Amino acid sequence: MDPAELGQRIRAARERLGLSQEELAALIKRDQRGVSEYERGQRRLAAVDIPLLAHALQVPILYLYEGVMAEDDLDYQLLGIFHQFTSPQEKQAAVDILRIMAQTFKHP
Repeated sequence: MDPAELGQRIRAARERLGLSQEELAALIKRDQRGVSEYERGQRRLAAVDIPLLAHALQVPILYLYEGVMAEDDLDYQLLGIFHQFTSPQEKQAAVDILRIMAQTFKHP
């Protein structure tokens, strides 16, 4: 895999979660500079760090290499976002919004 492409995937997943480079660095026990170098494709990702990074970014390990997300991967992403809500009211609002969307996009 091209390091620049991997870096783009890392950045996209980080931004999807609303994390700063500093926050991601803290999650993977690295410094912000290291995260920046990963994202720019200037530093290779060690094999032992891949599962830790995938977990922190709430993506399957294969996301970092394949770039094509399966339906299950999207379910995983949705659940990861849902778990960011802290109150029962926020969670219920998210469920209500998704229910409305499902009804709106329902195909005959």
